[in-house]
Amino acid sequence: MTLYYEDVPANDSDVPQLPPLLTAVAVPSGQNVHHKAIALAASSEVGTVFYSEAVDRMHIAVVLGPEVAVADASQMLFAMMIGIGDAIGALAPPEVAVSYQMPGYILLNKGRAGVVRMAVDPAVGADSVPDWMVVSAEVMISIDDAGLENWRQDSEYEHTSLTEEGGGHISRTRLVESCSRHFLVWVNRWQDDGFRPLFDAWMHRLETSLQVVFEATSGVEWLGLDETGAMLVKVDGKPISIPIQELETVCGTPALVEPQA
Repeated sequence: MTLYYEDVPANDSDVPQLPPLLTAVAVPSGQNVHHKAIALAASSEVGTVFYSEAVDRMHIAVVLGPEVAVADASQMLFAMMIGIGDAIGALAPPEVAVSYQMPGYILLNKGRAGVVRMAVDPAVGADSVPDWMVVSAEVMISIDDAGLENWRQDSEYEHTSLTEEGGGHISRTRLVESCSRHFLVWVNRWQDDGFRPLFDAWMHRLETSLQVVFEATSGVEWLGLDETGAMLVKVDGKPISIPIQELETVCGTPALVEPQA
């Protein structure tokens, strides 16, 4: 047994044990956790963590009640990405390198293994405080050929999973628990110190060997992030800043590619 294996592996039929501010709610395997959380967000308690009962992936969606406008609340996307990186770093062997790329990609050893998404109450604009917000994360633990084909629908770049990269001992339950705890740590850091620590932590794991492109939309070039977490793109030669939730509407569906030599 190595240092990285659990002495008492989690039983994936058990409810994940979460911090006091969070409550776990199971979603049957095969149902989309992100969509389920959005449908129930208005009637759910803040801190509800919907999680998939599927064992080949970790899929969670956290219901939040922001007290700031959508533009600032969107920074929770970064809190979730950093939390996932820290959680995998705590559970996986050191050869499993976690990195990030926008808009929400989680990479293991430079292969795409997960994605973080967000949704807000559609009744409010970017300058208003939403009644609810959902931040979700999906990380593949294992993947078969059929699953790999589905997972590759929006990108031709290499896809992978924890199992393929040496983290197959990590159970779904332990990953839900760890990601939830680390996410909460970064939410608290954001409340105390603002977005700057999150920006720095995210940039530290930015995957610079890949770039974001919008292949179906001409005249759009990805530039990066500004210091508020908004997306910087060049549209028809003009640099503009776009909130993360409006990126696909303005620029089309993004993909990851290796830079041209």
